[in-house]
Amino acid sequence: MEAADVIVIGAGLGGLACGAKLALSGRRVLILERKPHPGGTSHVFERRGYKFPMGPLGFGFPDRVRCFLAEAGADPALELRRAHYQYLSPAFDIVYSRPLLELEAELARRFPAEAAGLAGFMDEFGACVRSARARADANPDFLAGRRRAEALSAAASAAVSGMPAAATPCPDAPSAERLAFHLRDPRLRNFLGSMGSGEPALSLSHLAFMWAVMAEEGIWFPAAGIHVLVERLARAFLDAGGALRLGTPVLRVEASGRRATAVVTESGERLGAGWVVSNADAKRTLLDLVAPGALDPEELDRVRRVPYTKSEVCVYLGLDPGRIDWGRMRARHLFYRKTLAPDHFSAPEDFDNTDIEICRWDEGMEGLVPEGKSALVLRAGFPFDAFAPWRTGNKARRAGYRAAKAVLARRLIETAETALPGLAAAVDVMEVATPLTYLDWGGRVLGSIAGWDWSAASLAAFPRKLLVDTSIENLLLAGVYAASELFLGGVPTALHTGLLAADLILERDGGS
Repeated sequence: MEAADVIVIGAGLGGLACGAKLALSGRRVLILERKPHPGGTSHVFERRGYKFPMGPLGFGFPDRVRCFLAEAGADPALELRRAHYQYLSPAFDIVYSRPLLELEAELARRFPAEAAGLAGFMDEFGACVRSARARADANPDFLAGRRRAEALSAAASAAVSGMPAAATPCPDAPSAERLAFHLRDPRLRNFLGSMGSGEPALSLSHLAFMWAVMAEEGIWFPAAGIHVLVERLARAFLDAGGALRLGTPVLRVEASGRRATAVVTESGERLGAGWVVSNADAKRTLLDLVAPGALDPEELDRVRRVPYTKSEVCVYLGLDPGRIDWGRMRARHLFYRKTLAPDHFSAPEDFDNTDIEICRWDEGMEGLVPEGKSALVLRAGFPFDAFAPWRTGNKARRAGYRAAKAVLARRLIETAETALPGLAAAVDVMEVATPLTYLDWGGRVLGSIAGWDWSAASLAAFPRKLLVDTSIENLLLAGVYAASELFLGGVPTALHTGLLAADLILERDGGS
């Protein structure tokens, strides 16, 4: 007898949402989680009374998140607060998490010679942003099964009736070309093209999505912490009769012919199932857990070839807020660049000459720090290869690793202190995550932090945007790597793909 109708590998947000909806529909569902807690990177960890986030700090599309929770049978009533974002550099000091019309007026005051070009770009770009918001609700590219058919039918009906297409896609032209056409000042082009100092690298449609979330939808966080989503989904899953086994890593997925039939745990236990849904990293699922011969050759090549997004170093600080001068930090999130030397070769640890993120993690939240204290999260992009030599095995490191990452953390603090005087002396508690942390504790290949690479070349490699289905029958993916783009942002995309995986199982099994 099969151990379950459906086995879900991983209790991240996507896995929990999928499992909860299926259990609510009467399916026997078993979730296997390798860590001692559910939630994946949406979990929080504690150090000397301070609670810190393992991953996301907030999410966009809050109404969609509430709907997703309700669909999974979890309590959707969330007390949410909006997170605001500031960019500070020698050329900028601006809070940019506000409507694009307001932002345009502010930028025109700062760059009067560019006012006409700004107006031209914003007129063109505004249509793309409106399209990005509309397509988030009914984009067939990110739907499956009955939902996709309904969205395609609605679009066809609108076309026949002569109604304007509310979700006409934005041209997929490089944003750098359109910015250069309208604007001369590279500082302004870079800010609009990256929300920082980086050169524009995204397509116009992807840049429109980023600004749609940042400026119009907003990025939000629960007052109780991001982990409240995990707690509610796990409770909904268990209350619906689901089974959750923690500390149970999976060794492989067995397939008979081209159909998934069972999973085998690292302890050697074989668990049969009618369906397998993997909330694990897509590359780990399809390259490590599945035998290479079971996958379609083209899919196997694509999964091997297309890269993920890069990794980062993250420093968590518990501190005395009274010892810091907060005068230059005017938002919960500060993206800061100390120096602008674009022609200067910047080593990975040269945090002075790159954008870093400073988040006042506990602001607007409850019960995360000791009374009278505060918490900061400092983040900066960092290549996996720079830390790879320290790794000798899963969660195993060469001697000197702890000291090396402490040196790196102090360098990041030194840079942040030029924006927040007094920071170093205010620190009570420090913890550091490196790309190896994201690999071994987060389960992300090469420490990736934000899904598949968003470059035009990588996106073009996928024949479809939704990756929930695989070439192995009855093996589905869920989570942020189950879509080629984070079209709703990380948290909503994880929930969305998990629920879509549940829908496909119910439809194909003839359930509802």
